Amino acid sequence: MLSVREEDIDRITEALHHLLAGRLPDAVVLSPDYPDNEVKQAIGYLNRFLEEYRGFAEGLAYLSRGELGFTAARGRSHALQSIKNLQANLRHLTWKTQRIAAGDLTQRVDFMGDFSTAFNQMTRQLQESFARIEEQNAALSVANEEIRAEKEKADALLLNVLPAAVAQDLKETGQTTPELFEDVTVCFSDMVGFTKLCSGLSPQRLIDELNEIFTAFDGIIGDHGCERIKTIGDAYLAVCGMPEANPAHAERMVRAAVAMVRYLEERNRRSELHWEMRTGVHTGPVIGGVVGVRKYIYDVFGDTINTASRMESHAPPMRVNLSEATYLRVRDAFAWEERSQVEVKGKGQMRMYLVV
Repeated sequence: MLSVREEDIDRITEALHHLLAGRLPDAVVLSPDYPDNEVKQAIGYLNRFLEEYRGFAEGLAYLSRGELGFTAARGRSHALQSIKNLQANLRHLTWKTQRIAAGDLTQRVDFMGDFSTAFNQMTRQLQESFARIEEQNAALSVANEEIRAEKEKADALLLNVLPAAVAQDLKETGQTTPELFEDVTVCFSDMVGFTKLCSGLSPQRLIDELNEIFTAFDGIIGDHGCERIKTIGDAYLAVCGMPEANPAHAERMVRAAVAMVRYLEERNRRSELHWEMRTGVHTGPVIGGVVGVRKYIYDVFGDTINTASRMESHAPPMRVNLSEATYLRVRDAFAWEERSQVEVKGKGQMRMYLVV
Protein backbone atom coordinates (compact mmCIF):
# COMPACT_ATOMS: atom_id res chain seq x y z
CA MET A 1 0.00 0.00 0.00
CA LEU A 2 1.27 3.52 -0.93
CA SER A 3 2.17 5.57 2.11
CA VAL A 4 2.23 9.41 2.17
CA ARG A 5 4.08 11.30 4.80
CA GLU A 6 2.14 13.90 6.74
CA GLU A 7 4.60 16.73 5.97
CA ASP A 8 4.13 16.14 2.21
CA ILE A 9 0.37 16.37 2.66
CA ASP A 10 0.94 19.66 4.53
CA ARG A 11 3.09 21.07 1.68
CA ILE A 12 0.47 20.19 -0.92
CA THR A 13 -2.34 21.58 1.23
CA GLU A 14 -0.42 24.84 1.86
CA ALA A 15 0.24 25.29 -1.88
CA LEU A 16 -3.43 24.76 -2.70
CA HIS A 17 -4.48 27.12 0.09
CA HIS A 18 -2.23 29.92 -1.25
CA LEU A 19 -3.55 29.29 -4.74
CA LEU A 20 -7.17 29.52 -3.66
CA ALA A 21 -6.39 32.68 -1.62
CA GLY A 22 -5.12 34.45 -4.75
CA ARG A 23 -1.43 34.20 -3.89
CA LEU A 24 1.30 32.59 -5.96
CA PRO A 25 2.69 29.65 -3.93
CA ASP A 26 6.18 28.34 -4.25
CA ALA A 27 6.80 24.93 -5.79
CA VAL A 28 6.47 21.93 -3.45
CA VAL A 29 10.00 20.73 -2.75
CA LEU A 30 10.61 17.06 -1.95
CA SER A 31 13.70 15.62 -0.34
CA PRO A 32 16.29 14.25 -2.80
CA ASP A 33 15.80 10.73 -1.56
CA TYR A 34 12.05 10.81 -2.06
CA PRO A 35 10.92 7.58 -3.68
CA ASP A 36 9.84 7.66 -7.30
CA ASN A 37 6.20 6.84 -6.81
CA GLU A 38 2.71 8.15 -7.57
CA VAL A 39 2.97 10.88 -4.88
CA LYS A 40 6.15 12.26 -6.41
CA GLN A 41 4.49 12.18 -9.85
CA ALA A 42 1.38 14.03 -8.54
CA ILE A 43 3.53 16.67 -6.86
CA GLY A 44 5.44 17.09 -10.17
CA TYR A 45 2.11 17.76 -11.94
CA LEU A 46 1.19 20.24 -9.22
CA ASN A 47 4.50 22.09 -9.55
CA ARG A 48 4.14 22.24 -13.37
CA PHE A 49 0.65 23.68 -12.90
CA LEU A 50 1.96 26.24 -10.38
CA GLU A 51 4.73 27.26 -12.80
CA GLU A 52 2.31 27.79 -15.69
CA TYR A 53 -0.15 29.56 -13.41
CA ARG A 54 2.66 31.89 -12.30
CA GLY A 55 3.46 32.65 -15.95
CA PHE A 56 -0.23 33.26 -16.67
CA ALA A 57 -0.56 35.64 -13.67
CA GLU A 58 2.59 37.55 -14.61
CA GLY A 59 1.34 37.89 -18.20
CA LEU A 60 -1.97 39.30 -16.99
CA ALA A 61 -0.08 41.75 -14.74
CA TYR A 62 2.00 43.01 -17.69
CA LEU A 63 -1.11 43.40 -19.88
CA SER A 64 -2.97 45.25 -17.13
CA ARG A 65 -0.11 47.79 -17.03
CA GLY A 66 -0.10 48.14 -20.83
CA GLU A 67 3.34 46.53 -21.16
CA LEU A 68 3.33 44.43 -24.30
CA GLY A 69 7.04 43.67 -24.63
CA PHE A 70 7.24 40.92 -22.00
CA THR A 71 8.32 37.37 -22.78
CA ALA A 72 5.39 35.05 -22.18
CA ALA A 73 6.03 31.96 -20.07
CA ARG A 74 6.46 28.66 -21.85
CA GLY A 75 3.77 26.06 -21.38
CA ARG A 76 1.04 24.07 -23.02
CA SER A 77 -1.94 25.24 -20.96
CA HIS A 78 -4.84 26.93 -22.72
CA ALA A 79 -4.53 29.95 -20.38
CA LEU A 80 -0.87 30.55 -21.35
CA GLN A 81 -1.68 30.19 -25.05
CA SER A 82 -4.50 32.71 -24.63
CA ILE A 83 -2.13 35.17 -22.95
CA LYS A 84 0.33 34.78 -25.83
CA ASN A 85 -2.43 35.28 -28.42
CA LEU A 86 -3.75 38.34 -26.58
CA GLN A 87 -0.25 39.79 -26.36
CA ALA A 88 0.29 39.26 -30.10
CA ASN A 89 -3.10 40.77 -30.98
CA LEU A 90 -2.54 43.81 -28.79
CA ARG A 91 0.94 44.38 -30.23
CA HIS A 92 -0.49 44.17 -33.74
CA LEU A 93 -3.34 46.50 -32.75
CA THR A 94 -0.76 48.96 -31.39
CA TRP A 95 1.04 48.90 -34.73
CA LYS A 96 -2.28 49.48 -36.53
CA THR A 97 -3.06 52.43 -34.24
CA GLN A 98 0.37 53.94 -34.91
CA ARG A 99 -0.28 53.69 -38.66
CA ILE A 100 -3.62 55.46 -38.19
CA ALA A 101 -1.92 58.16 -36.09
CA ALA A 102 0.54 58.64 -38.97
CA GLY A 103 -2.42 59.37 -41.29
CA ASP A 104 -3.11 55.96 -42.82
CA LEU A 105 -6.86 55.62 -42.28
CA THR A 106 -7.12 52.51 -44.46
CA GLN A 107 -6.03 50.22 -41.60
CA ARG A 108 -8.51 47.55 -40.47
CA VAL A 109 -8.41 44.72 -37.89
CA ASP A 110 -10.15 41.35 -38.11
CA PHE A 111 -8.85 39.31 -35.20
CA MET A 112 -10.67 40.56 -32.09
CA GLY A 113 -14.39 40.01 -32.74
CA ASP A 114 -16.67 42.81 -31.58
CA PHE A 115 -13.67 44.99 -30.77
CA SER A 116 -12.54 44.72 -34.38
CA THR A 117 -15.99 45.84 -35.55
CA ALA A 118 -15.93 48.87 -33.24
CA PHE A 119 -12.32 49.70 -34.16
CA ASN A 120 -13.01 49.51 -37.88
CA GLN A 121 -16.13 51.61 -37.49
CA MET A 122 -14.06 54.22 -35.67
CA THR A 123 -11.46 54.35 -38.45
CA ARG A 124 -14.18 54.67 -41.09
CA GLN A 125 -15.75 57.54 -39.18
CA LEU A 126 -12.36 59.20 -38.86
CA GLN A 127 -11.78 58.75 -42.57
CA GLU A 128 -15.16 60.30 -43.38
CA SER A 129 -14.57 63.16 -40.92
CA PHE A 130 -11.17 63.98 -42.40
CA ALA A 131 -12.67 63.86 -45.89
CA ARG A 132 -15.32 66.38 -44.82
CA ILE A 133 -12.66 68.54 -43.20
CA GLU A 134 -10.63 68.49 -46.41
CA GLU A 135 -13.71 69.54 -48.38
CA GLN A 136 -14.40 72.32 -45.89
CA ASN A 137 -10.77 73.45 -45.98
CA ALA A 138 -10.90 73.58 -49.77
CA ALA A 139 -14.11 75.62 -49.62
CA LEU A 140 -12.56 77.91 -47.00
CA SER A 141 -9.47 78.34 -49.15
CA VAL A 142 -11.61 79.39 -52.11
CA ALA A 143 -13.64 81.73 -49.87
CA ASN A 144 -10.46 83.24 -48.38
CA GLU A 145 -9.06 83.80 -51.84
CA GLU A 146 -12.27 85.52 -52.88
CA ILE A 147 -12.19 87.65 -49.72
CA ARG A 148 -8.54 88.55 -50.36
CA ALA A 149 -9.33 89.54 -53.94
CA GLU A 150 -12.32 91.62 -52.83
CA LYS A 151 -10.19 93.27 -50.13
CA GLU A 152 -7.57 94.18 -52.70
CA LYS A 153 -10.29 95.66 -54.91
CA ALA A 154 -11.71 97.61 -51.95
CA ASP A 155 -8.23 98.86 -50.98
CA ALA A 156 -7.51 99.89 -54.56
CA LEU A 157 -10.87 101.66 -54.78
CA LEU A 158 -10.20 103.44 -51.49
CA LEU A 159 -6.81 104.61 -52.78
CA ASN A 160 -8.52 105.93 -55.90
CA VAL A 161 -10.63 108.35 -53.87
CA LEU A 162 -8.41 109.03 -50.83
CA PRO A 163 -4.73 109.75 -50.21
CA ALA A 164 -2.82 106.68 -49.03
CA ALA A 165 -2.21 107.98 -45.48
CA VAL A 166 -5.88 108.92 -45.04
CA ALA A 167 -7.04 105.56 -46.43
CA GLN A 168 -4.75 103.77 -43.97
CA ASP A 169 -6.19 105.76 -41.04
CA LEU A 170 -9.73 104.83 -42.06
CA LYS A 171 -8.85 101.13 -42.40
CA GLU A 172 -7.09 101.00 -39.03
CA THR A 173 -9.32 103.22 -36.89
CA GLY A 174 -12.44 103.93 -38.96
CA GLN A 175 -11.87 107.68 -38.75
CA THR A 176 -9.48 110.45 -39.74
CA THR A 177 -8.98 113.93 -38.31
CA PRO A 178 -9.00 117.11 -40.45
CA GLU A 179 -5.56 118.68 -40.53
CA LEU A 180 -4.00 122.02 -41.40
CA PHE A 181 -1.02 121.79 -43.74
CA GLU A 182 0.98 124.99 -43.56
CA ASP A 183 2.99 124.66 -46.77
CA VAL A 184 1.30 123.11 -49.81
CA THR A 185 1.30 123.79 -53.54
CA VAL A 186 -2.04 123.52 -55.33
CA CYS A 187 -2.62 122.99 -59.08
CA PHE A 188 -6.00 123.77 -60.59
CA SER A 189 -6.71 123.11 -64.27
CA ASP A 190 -9.76 123.45 -66.49
CA MET A 191 -10.56 122.65 -70.10
CA VAL A 192 -11.04 125.57 -72.51
CA GLY A 193 -14.40 125.68 -74.30
CA PHE A 194 -15.64 122.56 -72.54
CA THR A 195 -19.34 123.43 -72.91
CA LYS A 196 -18.99 123.92 -76.64
CA LEU A 197 -17.07 120.65 -77.05
CA CYS A 198 -19.68 118.79 -75.03
CA SER A 199 -22.47 119.83 -77.40
CA GLY A 200 -20.83 118.03 -80.31
CA LEU A 201 -19.97 114.77 -78.55
CA SER A 202 -22.04 111.81 -77.48
CA PRO A 203 -22.06 111.14 -73.71
CA GLN A 204 -19.98 107.99 -74.17
CA ARG A 205 -17.38 109.77 -76.32
CA LEU A 206 -17.16 112.64 -73.85
CA ILE A 207 -16.62 110.30 -70.88
CA ASP A 208 -14.06 108.26 -72.84
CA GLU A 209 -12.11 111.40 -73.71
CA LEU A 210 -12.07 112.76 -70.16
CA ASN A 211 -11.27 109.33 -68.74
CA GLU A 212 -8.24 108.94 -71.01
CA ILE A 213 -6.98 112.46 -70.28
CA PHE A 214 -7.48 112.34 -66.52
CA THR A 215 -6.00 108.84 -66.30
CA ALA A 216 -2.87 110.19 -67.98
CA PHE A 217 -2.89 113.18 -65.60
CA ASP A 218 -3.13 110.78 -62.62
CA GLY A 219 -0.03 108.97 -63.87
CA ILE A 220 1.89 112.23 -64.25
CA ILE A 221 0.79 113.48 -60.84
CA GLY A 222 1.82 110.21 -59.19
CA ASP A 223 5.18 110.13 -60.98
CA HIS A 224 6.01 113.57 -59.55
CA GLY A 225 5.07 112.67 -55.98
CA CYS A 226 1.87 114.71 -56.01
CA GLU A 227 -1.69 113.78 -55.10
CA ARG A 228 -4.84 114.18 -57.17
CA ILE A 229 -7.64 115.38 -54.89
CA LYS A 230 -10.64 115.31 -57.20
CA THR A 231 -12.13 116.11 -60.59
CA ILE A 232 -15.21 118.27 -60.99
CA GLY A 233 -16.52 117.89 -64.50
CA ASP A 234 -13.62 119.05 -66.65
CA ALA A 235 -11.70 120.58 -63.73
CA TYR A 236 -8.74 118.77 -62.19
CA LEU A 237 -7.39 119.57 -58.71
CA ALA A 238 -4.06 118.26 -57.40
CA VAL A 239 -1.72 119.11 -54.53
CA CYS A 240 1.83 118.44 -53.40
CA GLY A 241 3.06 118.56 -49.82
CA MET A 242 0.02 116.92 -48.20
CA PRO A 243 -0.90 114.72 -46.51
CA GLU A 244 2.80 113.73 -46.62
CA ALA A 245 5.16 116.69 -46.26
CA ASN A 246 7.57 117.30 -49.15
CA PRO A 247 10.13 120.13 -49.05
CA ALA A 248 10.25 120.21 -52.88
CA HIS A 249 6.46 120.42 -53.22
CA ALA A 250 6.41 123.65 -55.27
CA GLU A 251 8.92 122.48 -57.90
CA ARG A 252 7.33 119.02 -58.14
CA MET A 253 3.86 120.50 -58.65
CA VAL A 254 5.04 122.93 -61.33
CA ARG A 255 6.90 120.18 -63.20
CA ALA A 256 3.79 117.99 -63.05
CA ALA A 257 1.65 120.87 -64.39
CA VAL A 258 4.05 121.42 -67.29
CA ALA A 259 4.07 117.69 -68.04
CA MET A 260 0.25 117.69 -68.15
CA VAL A 261 0.26 120.48 -70.73
CA ARG A 262 2.94 118.68 -72.75
CA TYR A 263 0.88 115.48 -72.69
CA LEU A 264 -2.16 117.32 -74.01
CA GLU A 265 -0.11 118.93 -76.79
CA GLU A 266 1.21 115.52 -77.84
CA ARG A 267 -2.26 114.00 -77.69
CA ASN A 268 -3.68 116.76 -79.87
CA ARG A 269 -1.12 115.99 -82.57
CA ARG A 270 -2.42 112.42 -82.90
CA SER A 271 -6.13 112.96 -82.24
CA GLU A 272 -8.86 114.47 -84.36
CA LEU A 273 -10.35 116.08 -81.25
CA HIS A 274 -8.20 118.86 -79.77
CA TRP A 275 -8.35 119.80 -76.12
CA GLU A 276 -6.81 122.88 -74.49
CA MET A 277 -6.45 123.59 -70.79
CA ARG A 278 -5.68 126.46 -68.47
CA THR A 279 -3.55 125.71 -65.42
CA GLY A 280 -2.99 127.77 -62.29
CA VAL A 281 -0.61 127.06 -59.41
CA HIS A 282 -0.42 128.68 -55.96
CA THR A 283 1.38 127.88 -52.69
CA GLY A 284 0.10 128.36 -49.15
CA PRO A 285 -1.72 126.71 -46.20
CA VAL A 286 -4.46 124.15 -46.88
CA ILE A 287 -6.94 122.30 -44.70
CA GLY A 288 -7.57 118.66 -45.69
CA GLY A 289 -10.09 116.18 -44.37
CA VAL A 290 -12.72 113.58 -45.16
CA VAL A 291 -16.23 114.85 -45.83
CA GLY A 292 -19.23 112.54 -45.30
CA VAL A 293 -19.76 109.28 -43.44
CA ARG A 294 -21.57 107.16 -46.03
CA LYS A 295 -19.52 108.12 -49.08
CA TYR A 296 -16.02 109.20 -48.19
CA ILE A 297 -14.68 112.22 -50.05
CA TYR A 298 -11.33 113.74 -49.20
CA ASP A 299 -11.47 117.47 -49.86
CA VAL A 300 -9.28 120.53 -49.39
CA PHE A 301 -10.29 123.96 -48.19
CA GLY A 302 -8.84 127.41 -47.69
CA ASP A 303 -7.87 130.57 -49.48
CA THR A 304 -4.97 128.79 -51.18
CA ILE A 305 -7.47 126.71 -53.16
CA ASN A 306 -9.41 129.81 -54.19
CA THR A 307 -6.22 131.59 -55.26
CA ALA A 308 -5.10 128.61 -57.35
CA SER A 309 -8.51 128.72 -59.06
CA ARG A 310 -7.97 132.46 -59.78
CA MET A 311 -4.55 131.62 -61.27
CA GLU A 312 -6.24 129.10 -63.56
CA SER A 313 -8.96 131.50 -64.71
CA HIS A 314 -6.31 134.12 -65.65
CA ALA A 315 -4.04 131.61 -67.43
CA PRO A 316 -3.73 131.66 -71.24
CA PRO A 317 -4.69 128.35 -72.90
CA MET A 318 -2.00 125.67 -72.69
CA ARG A 319 0.12 127.73 -70.27
CA VAL A 320 0.95 127.24 -66.61
CA ASN A 321 0.23 130.42 -64.64
CA LEU A 322 1.90 130.81 -61.22
CA SER A 323 1.21 133.10 -58.32
CA GLU A 324 4.07 135.14 -56.91
CA ALA A 325 4.14 132.89 -53.82
CA THR A 326 4.91 129.84 -55.96
CA TYR A 327 7.25 131.76 -58.28
CA LEU A 328 9.47 132.76 -55.35
CA ARG A 329 9.90 129.06 -54.47
CA VAL A 330 10.87 127.83 -57.94
CA ARG A 331 12.23 130.85 -59.86
CA ASP A 332 15.69 129.31 -60.18
CA ALA A 333 14.37 126.03 -61.65
CA PHE A 334 12.50 127.35 -64.75
CA ALA A 335 12.51 130.04 -67.40
CA TRP A 336 9.82 132.66 -66.83
CA GLU A 337 7.64 135.18 -68.50
CA GLU A 338 6.59 137.83 -65.99
CA ARG A 339 3.17 139.32 -66.56
CA SER A 340 1.92 142.73 -65.64
CA GLN A 341 -0.13 142.91 -62.51
CA VAL A 342 -3.64 141.55 -62.93
CA GLU A 343 -6.77 142.60 -61.08
CA VAL A 344 -8.08 139.45 -59.37
CA LYS A 345 -11.58 139.22 -57.98
CA GLY A 346 -11.50 139.40 -54.22
CA LYS A 347 -7.68 139.75 -54.24
CA GLY A 348 -6.90 143.04 -55.90
CA GLN A 349 -3.74 143.44 -57.97
CA MET A 350 -1.61 140.28 -58.14
CA ARG A 351 1.63 139.43 -59.88
CA MET A 352 1.60 136.34 -62.09
CA TYR A 353 4.27 134.36 -63.94
CA LEU A 354 4.06 131.99 -66.90
CA VAL A 355 6.38 129.01 -67.19
CA VAL A 356 8.29 129.20 -70.47
